[in-house]
Amino acid sequence: MNGEIHIKQFQPVRHKPVPRSNNSAIISASDVGISDEEWGRLQKALDWPIPDHIVYLNQSTSPVHSSFSIVGHKESYKVGENISVTITARDHNKNLKRYGGDFFKAKLFNSELKASVYGEVVDHRNGTYSVDFLLPWEGQAQVFVRLEHSSEVVQIIKKYRDSSFPRSHFNGYFESGPSKTRIREVVECNLKWGADGSWSKGNCCCEYKDIRTGTVWQCERPKTLSCDKLVYHSGGRLESPLNRFEQQLFAK
Repeated sequence: MNGEIHIKQFQPVRHKPVPRSNNSAIISASDVGISDEEWGRLQKALDWPIPDHIVYLNQSTSPVHSSFSIVGHKESYKVGENISVTITARDHNKNLKRYGGDFFKAKLFNSELKASVYGEVVDHRNGTYSVDFLLPWEGQAQVFVRLEHSSEVVQIIKKYRDSSFPRSHFNGYFESGPSKTRIREVVECNLKWGADGSWSKGNCCCEYKDIRTGTVWQCERPKTLSCDKLVYHSGGRLESPLNRFEQQLFAK
């Protein structure tokens, strides 16, 4: 999706203050050394809407049928002015989406000048989004909007980000004895996952704790060698947590 505008001479602009968020948090702005305004902005940015549950692929957001328009579009603008863009999300049946959570990116650019600026996308949680752009250069400019992930895919990513599913698996190498009669064993290793620190393997476990970070590394217990015979580890297999329906949502 793209659109074109023309920008001319400079006129100063006053930025609107960032609205405060009403979200509460365990820690405060002073704890992390930032202003209350910036803290509110961060809390608002992290508060991502939750979409409706869908059962069919065609109910997810479609990049083909979604669209945008420049609000109050004029033939020319002045440098320093703002333009507003409204994005309307639709599903694959061309129906308007009734909830938010889509991950859109929007930018203003000029290919000849090799200039561009991204706008902040505001989610209105009803299937529409707005973007404000500051016009910083003189000449032509185009607006480009891209759907990075549908709201449905965003929630899948969030679900597995917050889970203890071990997507990457590692091999631990245990060795002991002289070179000619050296005993070697290879077992599966990983970080200690889960709120309860549970490990999915039955023959559990050798643990190695980093005293600086508190991170615990776990390996299956070797059949013959002791836990102190771990020599090194390497990357092993990768495992996708997605079920078949989720895999289809990630497809292009």
